[in-house]
Amino acid sequence: MQTILILLLALAARPLFAGNAEPGSIPKTPVVLCLGDSLTEGFEINPSAAWPALLDQRLKEKFGPGAESINAGISGATSASGASRLKFLLKSPKKPTHLILALGANDGLRGLPVGAMRKNLEEAIAIAKDHQIKVVLAGMKVPPSYGKSYSGAFEETFKNVARDQKVILIPFLLEGVAAHSSMNIEDGIHPNPGGHKVILENVWKKLEPLL
Repeated sequence: MQTILILLLALAARPLFAGNAEPGSIPKTPVVLCLGDSLTEGFEINPSAAWPALLDQRLKEKFGPGAESINAGISGATSASGASRLKFLLKSPKKPTHLILALGANDGLRGLPVGAMRKNLEEAIAIAKDHQIKVVLAGMKVPPSYGKSYSGAFEETFKNVARDQKVILIPFLLEGVAAHSSMNIEDGIHPNPGGHKVILENVWKKLEPLL
């Protein structure tokens, strides 16, 4: 009788632990691919201080040692490299569950056409979706010195891509970092370790609800 009572109590408690998982499904341990440029790579700082490494620490704290953040940042990369790099990275045995797409800053600094950038971002997002990977798009900005027309169109492109592709948008990856000398290395462009801590929070705010 006691055994039957225990079984009934266990069955009654199951919905409390099921969360949003579909019946019969096993929640995946998050593996977050951070696809970006020097802002992701951690230009001229210790790799352990870059925001993907800080994200890795947080994921492991929250979800255990199997959780992981992969730093796929390459200095100088533009959005044109996104799709091909993503295809290559997806050949790895460890498949990502989430993608932080943080490309476009170098497109802006080089004054490249925003239409081409949009196409590149959408192509990378499409590949991620084909592999059932949840996407967070990191918005970027360029200085006003690039002209109101270009800087406005550049910023709006990220908003439009996120809206049309129905992915989560980080309005500005460098919010609280850009133009703050205390948050950047001497070049005034790339974040220092303190800046990367701020970027982590910008990313986490949008990523956490997807995990």
